[in-house]
Parts: sequence; C-alpha cells; structure tokens
Amino acid sequence: MIKQNMKPNVIFILLDGARWDRLNESKEFQGVCKKGTILNNVSTAMPYTIGSINVTFSGLFGKENGIDAYHKMLRLKKSIKNLPEIFQSQGYFTACDILTKNIIPNRGFNIHQTHNEFKDDLTKRHPNFVKQCLKESNGKPLFLFLYFSKLHTVTVSEVLKKYEWDEKEFYDNKDKNLSRYDDAFKEVGKYTKLITDELEKLNLKENTILVFFSDHGTGIGERFGERNYGSFTYEETIRTFFLFIASGIQKNRASNTLRATVDIFPTILDLAEFELEFDRPGESFSKYLLKDEAELKESLYTFSETGAVHGPWPSPEESNVFCIKSSTHKLMYLKTPNEWLFFDLQNDPYETSNIFTGNSEIEKKMKEKLIMWINRED
Repeated sequence: MIKQNMKPNVIFILLDGARWDRLNESKEFQGVCKKGTILNNVSTAMPYTIGSINVTFSGLFGKENGIDAYHKMLRLKKSIKNLPEIFQSQGYFTACDILTKNIIPNRGFNIHQTHNEFKDDLTKRHPNFVKQCLKESNGKPLFLFLYFSKLHTVTVSEVLKKYEWDEKEFYDNKDKNLSRYDDAFKEVGKYTKLITDELEKLNLKENTILVFFSDHGTGIGERFGERNYGSFTYEETIRTFFLFIASGIQKNRASNTLRATVDIFPTILDLAEFELEFDRPGESFSKYLLKDEAELKESLYTFSETGAVHGPWPSPEESNVFCIKSSTHKLMYLKTPNEWLFFDLQNDPYETSNIFTGNSEIEKKMKEKLIMWINRED
C-alpha cells in the first residue's frame, strides 16, 4: 500500500473525549484533516475509554471480547487476538504510551507504559517516545498507540472534581462548559499538528498509516445525569471520528456516512495488507480509503451500550443503556427505568424530542433488532 515490499508503520493516536461536532474549533486540526480522509459518523460501541478501545482493537463487541462493563477492565478473553498481538506476530515492534495500564492489556506490546496526565508534557514526550521506539525496533516496522489525554485532564480537574453528577450548577452553565471544552480542544489541535510534523521530520510520512481517533465524545451538560460521558448513548458521546493519513489515502476528504468502531479492525488489517482471516462482525472500508471505491458503504445499523459509574442509574458491572442507530433514526432503551426513546436524527439531530410510540414500522423493526442484539449469546 505505501511502499512495495515494505510493511507500513501503523500509529494510532487517541484524542480522548474529542467531540465530532467541535472539530472546526481548531484551525490546526482542520489543517491536519486536509492530509487525509476523515470519517465523522463512527458509532462507538461503548462511550467510555476502556470499553471503546478494546472494541476497536479487538473488532468485537464487549460481550464477545470479555470487557462488557466499566468494572471489567483487563478481562480481554485469552482466546481473542487484538491488534497489538496480531501486528507483533507479523514482525512488528509494538508499543504504547497510555493514561493507565487499565486501558488495554499489555498482551502483544514490547513496551507498555503510562504517563502522568497532570505532569507530563505529551507534546515533547510522544515525539521522544517515537524516536525511542525507532531505536529499539532494530529496523522492524512499528505499531504504536499514543494516548493524548488533554481533554480528559480538563474534565477531571474542572468538572469531576468540582461537581457531583446531580449538581444543578453544572447543567445550568452549558455555555461556560462549552467554552472550557473548546479551549481544551484547541490544545488537542496543536498537538495533532506537532505530532504529524515530527513524524515527517523522522521520515515516517511515506511509509506510515497514521490514525487520529476519538473513543467517545464529552457531554457539556446537555443531559441531566451525565457530567462527561458514559451515562447515556446520545450523539454527543457515541458519535466519534477516525482520521486516516497515509500516502495512498485520499487527501482532504470527509464523510458523514454511518459506520461502527468494529469496522476499524478489518480495515487496518487490510491497509497493512495482512492476509489473515478473522471471524469478526466489522466490515472493512479500506477500498474507500484507497480510492478504489468512490462512495463509502453505509452501515445499516450500529449498536452501542453503556453502564455508568455515576449518574441516575449507575451500573458499572453490566450495561443498562442500549441503542441502535441508523442513518436517519435512533432507538434507545434505558433498562433500569424500563424506558424507550426514539429520535428522528434528520429533523432532530440533537435528540431533543422523544417521539417513541412503539407503533411505527421502523420503531418495531429497530426494537426487534436491538432486543436480539442485547440478548445475543457471547
């Protein structure tokens, strides 16, 4: 794909908590987007970091990969091979720099290290980490996972440590919350430009697949009970993005076509040109990225679930909020109050009006599919 007879480096960079609808707030990030193709409507299977990352890297939903609840971290099934293990088995030097060791198991990593989000300067740490990996790899191609935690740090400092989940002051100050978020995202944009510039200086541009992505969005007080993310499955937290940059990938292209995080696993294996077969639910869109297909095929439905640590119905041991989403509608089920919500995403993109009746054909069809997904065997 990149250079003939050479395995491409693969670098995933997580922009924790980045909202798809605030990306234009950073000129630097918009400049980086022009270097590749961005998918702006990717449904995360779980709107919290631990769940989302392990779905993305395993290509399996939580029930199938073993991490189906917030308190089930590091329980990835031994029978499941995730991306670090697969790339390592293909001769790659694999390494990560993440927020905590709970984010992803150390399986398949030559280096599995963490940073201090309050003390470490990641704009310096990450370029140095890439240089370290290049030195220690002894010529092997790289598979790297870098975690940029600026938005998380601001959320912890300015929201979680100041407000309880039911504190009215937070929800009454959405404009202030949004301004604080946008200021933090500008720092994210500066980081993305810096890291892409540094990779070019290291001569990694021509033979590297670079992926910037978000694990979930961040609430600013739109929904009572959700100070940040993980309590519900509204668009502000489950709709994410993936930006792919590589020499063979079309530049300055964006798509709002609906896809799911389980699709990333087969896509990245295709881009790396691995001739491997895995029984996973996702569908590769590598042909679209490589310009072999003019249009991105749309997912008929995507599925998401969560169980909050805090909020009106905390359930960190098992999911209790579920949703099914199409390109036009979303059906949400709140298990604890046993309530159904239905939204017309075309006419009500911010999900302000619940129009559930249970009587329309589209509601019945989506409800049937969601119940089947919830009750599926692992």
